[in-house]
Amino acid sequence: MNNIEKIQKLRVAFQSILRADYISIDDIRQLAQLDDYYVDYFNNVPKVLQDQDSYISGRRGTGKTSLLMRCYYECLKTVSTKISKESLIFNDKRVLPLYIDLSQCKDIFEREDEKNIEHNFIKYLVKELKEQLEIMFEQSKMKIFKEDTSKMPEFDFIARALMEGITVKREIMTQELTQKECAKDGIAAGIAKEKTGVSVNLEEEYETEVVKSISETTNFNVLELLSALGAIRRKSKLDAIYVFVDEFSDLSENEQKEFSALLKKLLGSKNNIFFKVGTITDRFEFGEKIIIGRDIFPIFLDLNDFVEKYGGIVTALKQLEEFTTSLVKKRLESYCPEVAYHTLFDEKGNDIIARITREAMGVPRTIGMILQNALIQTELNGKRSYITISDINVGIQETRKIYFSQFQGAVKKRVIPGFYMDMWNSILNRALSEKSKNKKELRPSSHFMLDPLRRKYMNIFCENFLVHLLEESRASKYGGNYLLFSIDYGICIENNILFAEEKNEFTAARFIYDNTIAQYDCYFVEEQLKSYKCPVCERIYKEEEVAQAKVKRCFDCDEKLIEIVHRDVPMTEGNYTEVEVKILGLIGSLSEKEAMSATEIGDAIGCTWQKVSNWCSKVLGKQELINVKKIGGKNYYFDRE
Repeated sequence: MNNIEKIQKLRVAFQSILRADYISIDDIRQLAQLDDYYVDYFNNVPKVLQDQDSYISGRRGTGKTSLLMRCYYECLKTVSTKISKESLIFNDKRVLPLYIDLSQCKDIFEREDEKNIEHNFIKYLVKELKEQLEIMFEQSKMKIFKEDTSKMPEFDFIARALMEGITVKREIMTQELTQKECAKDGIAAGIAKEKTGVSVNLEEEYETEVVKSISETTNFNVLELLSALGAIRRKSKLDAIYVFVDEFSDLSENEQKEFSALLKKLLGSKNNIFFKVGTITDRFEFGEKIIIGRDIFPIFLDLNDFVEKYGGIVTALKQLEEFTTSLVKKRLESYCPEVAYHTLFDEKGNDIIARITREAMGVPRTIGMILQNALIQTELNGKRSYITISDINVGIQETRKIYFSQFQGAVKKRVIPGFYMDMWNSILNRALSEKSKNKKELRPSSHFMLDPLRRKYMNIFCENFLVHLLEESRASKYGGNYLLFSIDYGICIENNILFAEEKNEFTAARFIYDNTIAQYDCYFVEEQLKSYKCPVCERIYKEEEVAQAKVKRCFDCDEKLIEIVHRDVPMTEGNYTEVEVKILGLIGSLSEKEAMSATEIGDAIGCTWQKVSNWCSKVLGKQELINVKKIGGKNYYFDRE
């Protein structure tokens, strides 16, 4: 195999790490390949494949869709006649899987009517069940299956409901009171000074009449569907039915509320039907009716979850290096077995893995982006087919640019409030200040700690991979438990900030950034409380701390304090989902020369090109927020300003 062939195969292998939504549920072969190369380093597959309702939560790129599809295929092994491989998790248990991608069926929310949404979703669910059953079974087996199930009234019920809905007849009986007037014989006439008139004696009569009416409505009832599916499960000798619901966070806030109301009716079924929902960290809301830990159980994919399992970030980083190595090896074995792992990198292979791990921080898609960009740099050299540490450095910087461009563009387009850029600059400047305090030599300043009350301040930064939440309860040397964050490794390299590797390099009190971040409290606190700031040391005081003093002075500097004027949170342009913010943010950072296609944007963000194309043409283009140009029959997108 020559260098050109090797690089082409490596390109396909690295491309597969970027995202899993290119895999089709209709293609058993693709699912089988996913099963071959999937690395379940943290044992998440058995967690999902339990008889309980659960949701999988992680940042974009952490492998939620891959995990759901991997679990879907594990269920297929127990029922599909097309798969000879046995399940090592289920053994003799038979589980029928069903996969639903909510980003592909948003039309169920077209009418804001709870009953209509319920009907549309179940109609879609049954349609998917019918199509996916045909994929699971060979034609001959499917024919027998249809013959068997056609005798079941439950399947007849579903088929009829799918076509025409369920006609519910209700007989309504009402009582109506009818008034009648009867005239009695006799007329009286009279003349008086005051008036002249004629009176007729009338007597009113009433009778009650019973009226019957028939009310007909056509609809689909959740409980009836669950009951029918339960009967099908029992008669088909299935142990359970698992419904995998992906891309919940692609729904808007209102759509999430509406779907959650429906989901509540589906959870906790007594018919062994269990739901597995994929969500993005801090971008989902199940509402008040669904109680996490009772109705639905969490499975976390983010870094901070398994850092705690390994006793801290220092030990966890070693495990993450093994995870990165396993992931790359498995892709090579699956896509290009001719390429041995030891020939992929130069002699500094361990250093390369260490750098990839620190940039990715457990996010598989970031690993794929680094390797993909590094391979492009290798191609430019032309004389070698292995990846060097300098290639990886380029890959890290290119990946960092893409992530920061999404954030920067979203601020520019006002879908992320502008104060986030100010807060980011405050964090970075503080880190730069800390690194240069020791004049003899640079010291690490990549990590910082915050009070747990300020966790939500960092959500946007974590979502855009500018910082990473490492631990939720890190003890400082001087007491107190804090949230531990790290600044992106690529940003550290760019700013010559040393990356902390040992515990004593980030637990000092000087890495507690609360006094730096406190100036942004006004954007997050619901109550508009007064606070005061020292102009010298910049310490922030709450009003109750200095309320008794007429002249409010700093306890440390004795300087007169300045009252902080609290501001309202700036309004953003539009109410967009996480993926929509990233699409607009990335396009908003592109000049005409840098214009990208829907496929390129989808790869960078971690969504399908169809999602990019549809949203750009139906929303962003019509609102004149972006520019579009055609090159070779393809649309390329860039900023309008």
